[in-house]
Amino acid sequence: MTMASPFVVFVCLLIVLPQIQATSNPYNGTVPLQGCQIPCMTEVNLHLFLHQFVDGPNQPNRNEETLLQTSFPFGFGTTIVHDWTLTETTNSKDTVVARAQGVHVQAGLTKDNRWYMTHNIEFGQGRFAGSTLQVIGITAGLESGQWSIVGGTGQFIMAQGIISFTNHPASTWEDGTTELNIRVRYTTPQPA
Repeated sequence: MTMASPFVVFVCLLIVLPQIQATSNPYNGTVPLQGCQIPCMTEVNLHLFLHQFVDGPNQPNRNEETLLQTSFPFGFGTTIVHDWTLTETTNSKDTVVARAQGVHVQAGLTKDNRWYMTHNIEFGQGRFAGSTLQVIGITAGLESGQWSIVGGTGQFIMAQGIISFTNHPASTWEDGTTELNIRVRYTTPQPA
């Protein structure tokens, strides 16, 4: 019995190795295109105003509803579903460009007004119509703060970013107006 020369072994590996790699490819036989190994990112800054019409008696225009009211200290566990509107101005009667649909939960057992919030911002107007941003954060009765953008769909594929919010001076009990500065980075869809 003779041993194969190192050259023959090398040639056999060159022939067999691509077939082994093809069967173990996590992309099921597809590989990224040469020019698309690192997706292109785009950043956009948006300036919008969120309008919260609080739940409560005699609030016919409310855009939130209490689902669960608890007797724990500070209302811990109270859960409210919301469908807040977003406009380009402080006037809540202007064109609604997006809606923030989700829930906020009183998550503070030792402090009042520690609302954990999660929602999708769904754009209905403009160049981002049909796209969404997934947002989480705390609305803790603060004059200002930040929420995290943790994902998106449509134009906002693989979105990440931050929303800086400030209670606007035009805010009233009937229309809680919050100024939003949205800074989002997302993957630019690649042409087929």
